[in-house]
Amino acid sequence: MDLFSTFEQSLKQTNAQHYLIALSGGLDSTVLLALLAKHRQIQPHFHLRAIHIHHGLSPNADNWAEHCQSLCNRYAIPFILEKVKIDRKNGIEAGAREARYQAILRHIQPHETLVTAHHLNDQTETFFLALKRGSGLQGLGAMQPQSELWGMKIFRPLLSFTREQLARYAQSENLTWVEDESNQDSRYDRNFLRNEILPTLRERWASFDRTVQRTAQHCFEQQQLIHALLQDTFLEHCQIPTEFQLHHFSQYSSAKQRALLRMWFSHNQWAIPTKRQLEQLLNDVVFAKKDANPQFHLGKQIVRRYQSCLYLTSDFADLTNVCLEMRDTSILLPDNLGELALKRTLQQFIFSWQQHTSTLPPTDLPIQIRFGYSGKIQHHPKRPREEIKKIWQELGVPPWQRGRIPLIFYGNQLQSAVGFFKVFDDAEK
Repeated sequence: MDLFSTFEQSLKQTNAQHYLIALSGGLDSTVLLALLAKHRQIQPHFHLRAIHIHHGLSPNADNWAEHCQSLCNRYAIPFILEKVKIDRKNGIEAGAREARYQAILRHIQPHETLVTAHHLNDQTETFFLALKRGSGLQGLGAMQPQSELWGMKIFRPLLSFTREQLARYAQSENLTWVEDESNQDSRYDRNFLRNEILPTLRERWASFDRTVQRTAQHCFEQQQLIHALLQDTFLEHCQIPTEFQLHHFSQYSSAKQRALLRMWFSHNQWAIPTKRQLEQLLNDVVFAKKDANPQFHLGKQIVRRYQSCLYLTSDFADLTNVCLEMRDTSILLPDNLGELALKRTLQQFIFSWQQHTSTLPPTDLPIQIRFGYSGKIQHHPKRPREEIKKIWQELGVPPWQRGRIPLIFYGNQLQSAVGFFKVFDDAEK
């Protein structure tokens, strides 16, 4: 069976008919584009688009973008060019990968599947990088033909082909592609493996890549088995995806504790922590003193504990000193908190935010939105004034969420925390 026939068989693994092609312009993605275009000639109902991410790291980046545009014009495939800026805090490789997927997320449509040109050699590199990081079964399972990341369906139809097979196909079809000069820079881990280590292993063991693929598949299947065996227990602890209840958690073995936490991270499509990070998380957060509100930073995300529950959150901005004036029917809140809407009637003002509402008397005073407040308030007509911290505690609102709930002020007087409580004054008693 020739390469194209085998490729067509791989397409039957998915029922997708709308593909967004990750197109770098290199050999692998050029072959992928050509194969999909050829398949579309046979199956005209297939819908294809291509996206090229311009990282701006190479002086040739503009030429690569033009080449990709030309390829798509040749095959009559709609082309998207997206320029990105890379956050180098965690290294160029990690920053470029994150920027790439964030850009794709902005363009991919709900019915589309992202299709990438990862091949068998890439699989071997991914396995070794996971091994270098000390990954468990989840990481050593490497890449699968179908997976999901950040809500995107991803399909890798070339995983069973070597790069040499793709090169032979490209030459037989007279395809042209670009060469990224950074691929020769062995300072990068993946390039070091590709250029310095793996060629020697392949020279000694000709079937080395396929052996690694089998090992990765064994690891993946073992991980799937562990998930299946722990699924019922996991669901007892995790009924809301970003929350993990800790009731009875201390009764489990340390191995089971780590496995359940890995499942939680995987369920939320976060990077799996290393064993050392998991031990730190268990010691410093999970089993911290009951009255503590500890947290653990993991990349740009934070694991927090409040009472007997863990929470996965972003690293939120400090909104303590934010003060916004509401002059219209809606206002956009900072730090991705969404929109606060106001409906005015003669009898009442109705404030709506996310799934919460607060109904207040009308006013001619300036309406301000703040997030920071300390002091005593009366939130019930039959109770005395109390510290707002105590009220938040009674409502079960974790400390980091309290500073992200919009507070309504009439002038300088607090009126309400939208959807949580309103403040009573003497006229309402």
